[in-house]
Amino acid sequence: MYQPPSLRLALGLGDQELEQRLRPAFDAADDLLVVAQCLAAEQVIQAVDSGGVDAVVVAWTLHRLTDAVLDQLERPRIRLVVLVAEPAAERWRTRRGTVLPLDADPATIRQALLAARGSEHIARRPRPSAQPVPLKPVDMPEPGPAPSTIAVIGGAGSPGRTTVALNLVIALGAAAPTVLVELDLDAPSVAAYLDRDPSRNICTLAHAVREDPHAWSAALIDELQPLSPHSPSGMVLCGPPKREMRTSLAPAFVERLIRELARRYRYVVLDIGAELLGVETAAANHRAAIVCAQQLLLVSRSDLVGLWHTRTALGQLESQLGIERAALQLVLNRHDPRHHHSRAEVEWHLGAPVVAVVTADAAATERAIAAQRPLVVDRASRAGRSLLALAEQLHDGKLRLPANGSAEAPAGGRPWWRQPFRQPAAVAPKHHLPTEPQPIRATGRSTSGGRVVW
Repeated sequence: MYQPPSLRLALGLGDQELEQRLRPAFDAADDLLVVAQCLAAEQVIQAVDSGGVDAVVVAWTLHRLTDAVLDQLERPRIRLVVLVAEPAAERWRTRRGTVLPLDADPATIRQALLAARGSEHIARRPRPSAQPVPLKPVDMPEPGPAPSTIAVIGGAGSPGRTTVALNLVIALGAAAPTVLVELDLDAPSVAAYLDRDPSRNICTLAHAVREDPHAWSAALIDELQPLSPHSPSGMVLCGPPKREMRTSLAPAFVERLIRELARRYRYVVLDIGAELLGVETAAANHRAAIVCAQQLLLVSRSDLVGLWHTRTALGQLESQLGIERAALQLVLNRHDPRHHHSRAEVEWHLGAPVVAVVTADAAATERAIAAQRPLVVDRASRAGRSLLALAEQLHDGKLRLPANGSAEAPAGGRPWWRQPFRQPAAVAPKHHLPTEPQPIRATGRSTSGGRVVW
């Protein structure tokens, strides 16, 4: 009896857990032969173009996998299986390949690969011409200044990702249209930092465009909020106010969102959470945002524990997304030269360049948080000056921000997040308190111990 030859299979999973679960089963199958293990979408294209591949299995978590790449993989003689988080979504119904969930078992994937095979020998696919495949209109860049997408990431703990991202957008928004996208799906906090409306967020935007894919412009107008009076051209898209809401987001939506914003803004700054591993919603969306960025700022605390977490994050970015350390830019946050390693020592030990050192300034940071005011506008703050210098380096030019005295109080009375807290009777009303520390006067001292009575 004639036995058809094994299908030559190219794998592009981009996730260690998927590889450990699927690869042994594919290797044990008599009718499948894994000939390529790809770490990025470009390697899958090269494997298919070489003519030595009959079938492809790719996961949406693969580095640089986009709709344009899938269009190039949908060829007549190539069997394509795509593993995604939400296979029932509308966007996958027009795909020629088979779309399966990320948790599909190896037997289901194998059956999908062999379903249309028949009994004929699979002819070797000739190498296609060098003519590039045209992109869809949604993937074509529009004329004008080249946008810059900057992802601010970091390891576990609280290295200061949101602080860095927020203040960069404030500074860049003083010179060019800039938007901050809060994609930290683990612990979003921008609404509390700047007293923004948490009901206008990325999840409500996703719901609006899911109902009408052509409503991006109107939906963005509804959900974007002005960032701060200090940043005339700065806008913000807040993260989900509730943890359970993040399940409404998908990597495909995140990629489309970044493309839409890049058409409208000179700078798109992404505040991305620390979770990168696994197939959970947060990790998948974090990876999708990272691969869309043109610049990666990895924020690290300067102490020993922070550097330990940063080294772990560097290893994850290398192994899971194929990002070389030299392509990353480290930001050492809360750096105190009396206790922490120098810039050169950190570069040598971690193998990644340090683009900025943010000086530790706890007092200014606490004042900024209490006043819900950006740290970068405080010219007396050493940390604020460091962040402004980083923004000027990214902008490649000087940035002018208003002085401390021009800060505006939030409109509408007390901030939304302070409403549940009652003001103690012994404390003067907020508008009577000085906005900056005042020198101690003789009349402000007590007769016992010389301590100040507030």
